Amino acid sequence: MIKSILLALLLSCLSTYAADETVKTAQVATPSTIVWPTQMASKIYILPVKIDPAAIADAKKKNEAGISILPADDDETKTKLADLKTDLTAAILEKMKDAELPAQIWTSSSPVPADGWKLEGNVVNLDPGKKVLGTDNPVVGIVISVADASHPITEPFLVYNSSAKAKMSPGPGLSPFAKIGNMIAKGTGLQESMQIGRLADSVTEKFGEAMEKHGLKKKDD
Repeated sequence: MIKSILLALLLSCLSTYAADETVKTAQVATPSTIVWPTQMASKIYILPVKIDPAAIADAKKKNEAGISILPADDDETKTKLADLKTDLTAAILEKMKDAELPAQIWTSSSPVPADGWKLEGNVVNLDPGKKVLGTDNPVVGIVISVADASHPITEPFLVYNSSAKAKMSPGPGLSPFAKIGNMIAKGTGLQESMQIGRLADSVTEKFGEAMEKHGLKKKDD
């Protein structure tokens, strides 16, 4: 008798628990929101390059440890970083035009026109690197994102990173690639080995490779 009562109570409790428990149905996987364009844009709008505050903070910490890439003076640092952003933006534009891509700078606060793509660059690394033949050999890293302004989804369809590192040719002197970067950097007081030209080359080359991979640009273009 007692066993029958206990069994009835147990079944009652289980029934109540099952009724209160919400059974979750299987969740349908969210489809990727990345949508690649079907043709090359008529315009590629390049926004002014930005520098990640974390990269600046990291560089300043390294300066405190005696590893320099930025000036010790705050005002000089601001000037050098402003020059870096300006020169990188201009160099990317130049290299993309050299590659016969329809690029132009977009500095307006209004949204990028719907007839083109928005290309943004964010410097995420200011590594002082190692000295080569007594010359500073820093590495600058940048993340590039490209979004289709005509598409309602603002998520970039292309994100990639590039980095530039000073290269030394066999024997004394900088390599031809380094000399290109130097010509741009000398006008702004940046360290010659920051390799702005090489970084812009890398940005443009990787962009072109992605376009070829997705059939938006022929390899012989």
